[in-house]
Amino acid sequence: MKKDDDKKVSVKKKTVPKKKSAVKKETAIKETAIKETAIKETVIEEKKNIGSGSVSSIDSVSSIDMAGYIDRARYKILVTLLLFMILTPVAFYFSGLLLGYFNKPFVVTGNKLNVFTLMGGFMLKFKISVAAVLLVLIPLIIYQIWSVVSGSVIKKGKMFSKVIVIAAVIFFYGGVAAAFFLLLPMMVEMMLSFNHADMLSTVGADSYLSFSLLLCLSMGVIAEVPIIILVLTRMGIITPKMLAGKRKYAVVIIWIIAALLTPPDVLSQAMVAVPLMIIFEISILISKFVARRRDG
Repeated sequence: MKKDDDKKVSVKKKTVPKKKSAVKKETAIKETAIKETAIKETVIEEKKNIGSGSVSSIDSVSSIDMAGYIDRARYKILVTLLLFMILTPVAFYFSGLLLGYFNKPFVVTGNKLNVFTLMGGFMLKFKISVAAVLLVLIPLIIYQIWSVVSGSVIKKGKMFSKVIVIAAVIFFYGGVAAAFFLLLPMMVEMMLSFNHADMLSTVGADSYLSFSLLLCLSMGVIAEVPIIILVLTRMGIITPKMLAGKRKYAVVIIWIIAALLTPPDVLSQAMVAVPLMIIFEISILISKFVARRRDG
């Protein structure tokens, strides 16, 4: 009997610690599960906080960048206006020489320009002075525009920026020179040839100067199209296929521009439209070359 009792007691002693260990394991498992859920919740909250903080930081950085670009653009505009105000009186001092040179394509035909108002002579000198200052400041204006665009839209090397600025200046002056030395004399001679021998040609100096300046400046701006196409192709905004597909629309727009820049006759419009179409085709070739270099 004693042996049986001893066996029962030993069995009880053995079973009791087993139950306690099982309870301890269960509690440990629960505690670890609670800790894991707490850790997960804190991690999720931290991610949310970090995400919101990153968005706000990005917004703040972008707003700071935009403010910086606006300030730089404002500073560049003020510098350009200041130089314009300084150089205009200087150009006005030489306005007589400038007018004589600019009127030469008309005067060589044997005709004279006429001034019809009391302030006409002063306004002619003021107009030619403003145009001369703009021509002188074109390199600075192009450089400032490119510095703003390259800083906010496209970031390239220094060599690329130098090539773009130099090419843009050369193309602009090339367009102005082609308009003044080639297109303008041919247009003047052609327009005067339609006058009858019994008719006296009375052309206003203001209308001639306005037409000549508009033609020269417009051709200078239009000559920038290949440079603009090069930059946009480099950025991936346009493709050669896109340009070739829009050729028929481009031809219509070119003839509309030619009609706005020239007198209402087909010959003058063709003299402007044909070079513009050639420039457009050159732009497509440049776009193809840049696309191959970029993709290759």
